[in-house]
Amino acid sequence: MTDDPFLALVVEALNLLHPRFASAHGLAYTADEADTPAAVRKERERSVLLEFYHQFRRLWDKALPVKLGLGHVVVQGDPDAPPGRQPDLLFWQLDEDGRPDRRLAAVSVVFLSNPSALMADLSLLARYQTVPGYPIAVCVVVGRRIDVPEGGIPSAGTVTRVFFDTDRRAAEPL
Repeated sequence: MTDDPFLALVVEALNLLHPRFASAHGLAYTADEADTPAAVRKERERSVLLEFYHQFRRLWDKALPVKLGLGHVVVQGDPDAPPGRQPDLLFWQLDEDGRPDRRLAAVSVVFLSNPSALMADLSLLARYQTVPGYPIAVCVVVGRRIDVPEGGIPSAGTVTRVFFDTDRRAAEPL
C-alpha cells in the first residue's frame, strides 16, 4: 500500500468503483478514436471520474480523510489557477488550528488507451505542482494490465501515477 494518506484515500475510492457506473461510456478508446475530439476532451473518462468522486464522497462522509490525518478536505476550483485546462479535481484542506485553507492535491483520470490525453495530463499535473503549487499530483491511469506498453506507463517529474486495472477492478500506485 502507501504511507501517504491522500494516496491511500485515492486508492480506496478507486477500489470501490462500481463497474456498471464507471463503464457507462466504455472503458477504452479504439485505435480509430484515439485522436478524435472526444478523446481530446476525455469524454469516455467522465463516467469513471464521476464514479470516483461519488466513492470519494462516501469515504468523506465516513470521515476517512480526518481519520487518515488529512483533516477536512474539499474539492473546489482554484482562484489562482493559470488560464486554460485544469486537472479534473483540485483538493483543498480546510483551515484548522489557525492555518488558512491550503492546496492539497490535483488529480486527473485518463484512459491508458488515450495516450495523447495521458501525456497532456501528466504535463498539466506537473505544472500544477509548481503553479499554483499543489504538493500532491496524482494521475489515475485506467486500463487493462495486459495493454500496458513494454516500457510501462509514462511518468512526469514527481507526479504520482496510480494504475486502475479494469480487469481486476483494483488500483495500485506505481
